Amino acid sequence: MRDDVAGVERVLMSVPGTPDIEWEVSAPTRAASCLQGFIDSPLGPGLHYVRMRVPSLSAAVEDLRAAGIEPRSEQAGTQEQPVEEVLIHGHGFQFRVRGPGGLEHRPNPPPAREGSVGITAIDHLAHAHGDCDELAAWYRRAFGMTSVDRFTTSEFVQVVMETPAGQLRWEAMHPADDASFVARFLERRGSAMHHIAFEVADWDAAVDACVAHGVQPFRESTGVTDDGARWMDGFIHPRQTGGVLVQFFWEERPGIWGRAG
Repeated sequence: MRDDVAGVERVLMSVPGTPDIEWEVSAPTRAASCLQGFIDSPLGPGLHYVRMRVPSLSAAVEDLRAAGIEPRSEQAGTQEQPVEEVLIHGHGFQFRVRGPGGLEHRPNPPPAREGSVGITAIDHLAHAHGDCDELAAWYRRAFGMTSVDRFTTSEFVQVVMETPAGQLRWEAMHPADDASFVARFLERRGSAMHHIAFEVADWDAAVDACVAHGVQPFRESTGVTDDGARWMDGFIHPRQTGGVLVQFFWEERPGIWGRAG
């Protein structure tokens, strides 16, 4: 899908196990495009934005303004063709909020194809920031997210949130100390999306698929619950994914995987 006005070419893809979430891959078609500017900035290349659907765009704009957040639009908007989408920038990341127009029921996406890592769902997005509690408060104010957990590891402090629609989780994280990998990330990029996490159906098959495609996972780890149920997780480096750090995990029983990966 080519947009000559924005100077962008996009490909929309479905995600196995997640019918209400789509994945978009985009590339600039001219040097002066906003996307090219993002790629050339310290934030790029990587996850450019998240688009959210709301029942009423006008009501969403009012709520955002009441929360002290001023949205903007790339469209002029007329009575005949009102604005369909607004943009907000929150702590180093762009969010696009769109009304319900053109949102039809989507069929369930096909299962993961043979030879792929075998994704069954998107689990969460993680946003690195200097203060995870401050960031979580912004997410609650802007999008009505609900905090469901907070924990500290040797590397980071994290608040886990649920989106209102319950489609995936959101994580706000800050470094536990100056030597943390989160601290190094913030030094390079500033506040920004840190990683996305997928669940896979079979751990060994997922690792084999990565290797078959020339991708070597790193920071692989495993854990066992008190009653013997296992989980495993690992990461794929941004240089092999177009700029996005990918975490993937498998769990023997739903809900046992520790988000301290």
